[in-house]
Amino acid sequence: MQGIMKLPLLIAALLVILRVVSEQLGAPEAVNRIFGVTWLYFLVPIYFARKIAATNDARPYKTLFLKMASFVALVRLMVLPTYWLAYKFNWTALRFSAEQGGVVGDGISPFNGYVLIPLGAYIFWLLAATLLGGGIGSLVIAWKRRV
Repeated sequence: MQGIMKLPLLIAALLVILRVVSEQLGAPEAVNRIFGVTWLYFLVPIYFARKIAATNDARPYKTLFLKMASFVALVRLMVLPTYWLAYKFNWTALRFSAEQGGVVGDGISPFNGYVLIPLGAYIFWLLAATLLGGGIGSLVIAWKRRV
């Protein structure tokens, strides 16, 4: 189980960088979404679950949820600075627009742009992705144990 998060975190870091570059180069939104970390919240739980199921872990579901929560927390910490940069430099990417719940637009105060909106997104994704990923991974563990 040692190092189980290394590869997924490296992929996440690469995706965060590629997405910012893609958005700043003016790529279409469909291309930008390919580089989103949200995909990982569906794929990584399967990876974690397969690794956990291959061990004799006494509490595989607890391990899965803890790994998933840690993974999501670290990934969202990678995304957080993109919100700060978007606010500071008025990035025009759709995900940062105030109409989409982002940090760029009329009426967004520095406190909202640097703290409230990014923190709200962090907490939302931490809860949602942990629960979603934990559910997906739990199904995989249950299936692997049955087989």
